[in-house]
Amino acid sequence: MISVEELCTLIGSRITWGRGEDARSLDADTPLLEMGLVDSLAIMEIVTALHKEAGIVLPDTEIVAANFRSPKALWNAIENLSGEVRK
Repeated sequence: MISVEELCTLIGSRITWGRGEDARSLDADTPLLEMGLVDSLAIMEIVTALHKEAGIVLPDTEIVAANFRSPKALWNAIENLSGEVRK
């Protein structure tokens, strides 16, 4: 995964969209939790997809609500993990 836009696509494909909602409206600042777009099951599906599709393993300590408030928040968590690996 090389961009937050790709992360938005991955997240958008794991969300159950309501009538009249469009996955293309998902951007980096979309408030996922506040809008009720993700729940615990969707979060685990996103975590699994990150691992299978991008090779990104989120430790249990990073699977917290704060990291799933928006795609940007999750992207920042992933970037922080990548930085720790490089150290």
